[in-house]
Amino acid sequence: MLAVLGLDSGFLSYAVTLLGLGLICLDLALVYWVFRDARHRVDDALLVACAVIAALIFPFVGTLIYAIVRPPEFLEDAYEREVSIQANEALVKTLGELARSNRELSAQVARLEQLIVVRRKQAQGPATRSASDPGSVPPPRRQPR
Repeated sequence: MLAVLGLDSGFLSYAVTLLGLGLICLDLALVYWVFRDARHRVDDALLVACAVIAALIFPFVGTLIYAIVRPPEFLEDAYEREVSIQANEALVKTLGELARSNRELSAQVARLEQLIVVRRKQAQGPATRSASDPGSVPPPRRQPR
C-alpha cells in the first residue's frame, strides 16, 4: 500500500499496519460499549440490536450517532425513580389519612370532655354547685318557724 505512495520503508509499513489494527480494535471496543450501554438504557432488544449494527456498519459515526440519541438515564435509575415516586405518593396519602384521623379523634375527645363536665355538673347538687361556682348567686335561705 505504501509502495503506491513511493514509500518502501519497512518500519513505516509496520506503523501503518499497527495504526490500522488499533483503529479496528478501537472500533470493536466502541461497538462493545454501544452494546453494553444500550442494554442498560433501552428496554427493547430490537433497538439494542439496531444500535449495535449501526455502530458496526458505520465505524465511529454509528457510535457517535448512538451517543447523541441514546436515552439520558439507565433503566435501573428510571425504575428507582418510579418506585420512589410511588412510595412518596403512598406516604403522602397515609399522612393525609393520619391527619384526618387525628382531627376526628381530637374532636371526639373534646366532645367527651364536654360531656364529662356536663355530667359532673348534673351530679353535683344545687348546694354544691353554688359553692363551687363563685360567680353564681346563692339560693335564698329559709327562715326557721
